[in-house]
Amino acid sequence: MGKADHRMGTASLRGTVQLVGQASRPGRWAPGSNAPQTGETPAPVPASIDLRQCEAVSRLKRAVLEDYSYRDLRRVNWTRRFSALGPRLVRTRTALAFTAEAARLLSAARDIHLWLRVGEHTVPTHRRRARRNVNLALLPGIVPGWRQHNPVVASGWFPRGIAYVCLRSWPAGQPEVIEPAYRVLRRAMAGGQPLIIDVRANGGGAEPLAARFAGRFIGRSVCYAKHFRRRAGQFIGPIKRWLKPARAGWRFRGRIAVLVGAGTVSSCESFVLMMRQVPGCRLIGQPTAGASGNPKPFDLGNGVVVFLPSWQDMDLDNNCLEGRGIEPDVLVGLETEPVAGKDPVLAAALRFLGVGLKRINGVPRLCST
Repeated sequence: MGKADHRMGTASLRGTVQLVGQASRPGRWAPGSNAPQTGETPAPVPASIDLRQCEAVSRLKRAVLEDYSYRDLRRVNWTRRFSALGPRLVRTRTALAFTAEAARLLSAARDIHLWLRVGEHTVPTHRRRARRNVNLALLPGIVPGWRQHNPVVASGWFPRGIAYVCLRSWPAGQPEVIEPAYRVLRRAMAGGQPLIIDVRANGGGAEPLAARFAGRFIGRSVCYAKHFRRRAGQFIGPIKRWLKPARAGWRFRGRIAVLVGAGTVSSCESFVLMMRQVPGCRLIGQPTAGASGNPKPFDLGNGVVVFLPSWQDMDLDNNCLEGRGIEPDVLVGLETEPVAGKDPVLAAALRFLGVGLKRINGVPRLCST
């Protein structure tokens, strides 16, 4: 099958058979750039072929090869993988069955930002397992004055006025959910007190909302990250991303400790990069998840939509965050796991802010360090 046929979709039954039974020749693709996978034997071409499903396979393959930003990250030979597993997709008779087989094919990417949608159903291609460095169930007993404002925001106050705020996500289209965190900031600012921001269990969300919050900590625009976009077989960039200060009103100027770890994911990793640019701020804990995709939808034409990461997110030192994460300024080893009454990462943050945490009669108390 020539390049023109591949770009326009399956133009004939012969082209269809070639797509699912052999390795086709997509444009802008260098098979030598990927290490071949073993243990994948191409399946035989079925006697009867559903042309609609075959066209969907063609669209999916083209999207992966030309628009998936992390196509080469795991060294998957996608041409061989489509040749081996494509026939399974063609033999499916429903959109849900197609989605299940497509998820299996795409699972080799090991990418949480690559998923499929059919109707109201979202089907992941990968489930990430990571050991968090926070036990959320223990925090109410460790943080004095714990208050759960809503499912996203909780806060507390340590003696000597050290403010604590825990943020679980950056909910898109719901900026009002974050308002309790702003109130904590304003109160700490008024008293000239330091602040702990806990994002160890923040799964991401809307980067603009994270930027709005982080904008309260800076007085001028700063570049915090950059990225390359993948489109039609080409990378575009680097494109710099800038954090702008809040347009009006107050600004927090005190010392800040941001608690991070493997549960700090996606857009919250962008928030961590923003806070890295704030004077007097330190990142404390474990490396972040290393998962940032900015996924975009591609309609496969058979009732299935695939969402593919569209960028390669990078820090200012040109390190790609995917699979790597962001290193903290103060590393707290996982061998010191949170247990009843103890949180090593939180204790390290308090030490950085000039105090220590101990328990007297079962109650957290501060002591000078």
